[in-house]
This record gives sequence, C-alpha cells and structure tokens, in this order.
Amino acid sequence: MSEEETDAAVVPAPAPEPVPTSDTQNRLSAAREFAGEQYEKIRRAAADQMENVRRYTQDARRQLNEGWDATRTKARDLHRAGEEYVKANPTSCVLGALGAGLILGLLLGSRR
Repeated sequence: MSEEETDAAVVPAPAPEPVPTSDTQNRLSAAREFAGEQYEKIRRAAADQMENVRRYTQDARRQLNEGWDATRTKARDLHRAGEEYVKANPTSCVLGALGAGLILGLLLGSRR
C-alpha cells in the first residue's frame, strides 16, 4: 500500500454530538437564573444611584436659587441705601466723587 492509500484509509470518525443531560440543563437553568438575578441587582442599584443624583441636583438647584435670591435682595437693599445717602448728603457725595476722580486721574496720568 502506498502512503496515500493509508492516509485515505485512516479517516477519523466525526465526534459525536453532545447529548444534553438533565445535569447540563439544570446547570444552564441555574446559570440563567443567576444571570437574571445579577441583572436585577445591577438595575436596582443603577436606579437607586440615578435617584440619588436627581435628589442631589434638586438640592443643589434649590440652594443656588436661595443664594441668588438672598444676594439679589442684599444688592437691592444696598442700592436703595446708597440712593438715600446720596439724596440726604448730595454735597459730600459730589465732593467725594470729585476727589476720588482727581486721585485716580493723577495716578493714571503719572504712569504715562
């Protein structure tokens, strides 16, 4: 016999298809159940975190709005107090502004 004939004569038999056993099916079912449980845990944790972020942003927005309102109220009160002071003391305010302008003019003019 030649080498080609012996190679052709020795053909490996195809591997048999695995037959699913009840143990294999039980393991597959258990793996599916475990994966489903893990998915639900992760989904719940993500939903909880999303709720925490939503609450945090709402609190931050509320604090910012409160701070802005307080700042705006203080600025409005200071503006009114300044107007009242200028109305009550017009001469000293004009002289003060004139003096501040003169000093600034001298300081800026001396740099040239």
